[in-house]
This record gives sequence, C-alpha cells and structure tokens, in this order.
Amino acid sequence: MSFLFDVSSGGDIFSLDMWYGSGTGLYAETAGLNDLGNPKRDPITYVDNDPAKGYAANTGGTINEGVQADGSANTVRVNNETYGADGWAVSPNAKFVYDASYIKLREVNFTYNFPAQLYKKLSLSNASISVVGSNLWILYKNLPYADPEASQSSGNIQGWQSGVMPAT
Repeated sequence: MSFLFDVSSGGDIFSLDMWYGSGTGLYAETAGLNDLGNPKRDPITYVDNDPAKGYAANTGGTINEGVQADGSANTVRVNNETYGADGWAVSPNAKFVYDASYIKLREVNFTYNFPAQLYKKLSLSNASISVVGSNLWILYKNLPYADPEASQSSGNIQGWQSGVMPAT
C-alpha cells in the first residue's frame, strides 16, 4: 500500500461561481436570517411605510459590509427578494478572492505481488495486480463549493475559477 498527499500553500483565486452565485441567490449564504433575526429574503419594510422613519423591526434584506461616502458604517439595506443583493451587483470583486491553499489525498495504491510459484511457468520474473485511486479527497481548502485546481479550461489558467463541475 502506498499513498500520496499533495499540499499547495498560498496564492489567490477569484471565484466567478461565487460572484454569480451570490448575486442570484444560489448559495446558502444568500438565505437564512439577517441581523434583525428576520429572513433575508423577506421584503424590506419601513416604519409606517415611510423610508424617512427607518426600517421596521420585521424587515428583510441585508446590510452589506462597507462604509458610506462620509466614512461611517454602511446602514443601507439591500433587497434580497430578487437578483443583485450580493455578488456582481453590489459587492467588490475582492470579496470573491480566496486563498488557493489546499491539502489533498492525491493517490492511494494497493498492490498485491503474486507468489513466484504462480507465474514461474510463464517465464515471468514477477507479477502483481494493483488498484489505484486518484484525487480521492480534499482534506482542506479555503475556496467554497469547488476544487481550487479546477477551472473552465484545459490549459494552465491560474487564479480563476468558473463553471467547475463537482468532482466525481
């Protein structure tokens, strides 16, 4: 039996899948409860339906990280009922850059060497049979929902992740 671990440390990767998926509500991060304890995808409601009076306690939407033009913390809610609450529409591209480090179980090999009595008559010096598994497990990664090595190309695109199918 033999095995091979593969470690890559450092580097950055931009995830176009997260960029689009966050904007369209595809990923789990776009659902759940907001800072008020209400579903993010509920409509934004105002006190007495008047935006000047502020947000009602039962309002949906989210407040994205950031600052106002004057440097104060962002307090503007973004509507999560439709596309564009996150992702390409309102978030900086830097939000979707991840550390490309990973640890993988790259290969496991089981080999059985047959006893010499079995193959001596065939004029063989030795005989064995192996079962090999490749790319079996990603033990650690920082990129959500995808393999940091996978890409939309058969070439050597690095630092870009898009359209990746789940590993089989």
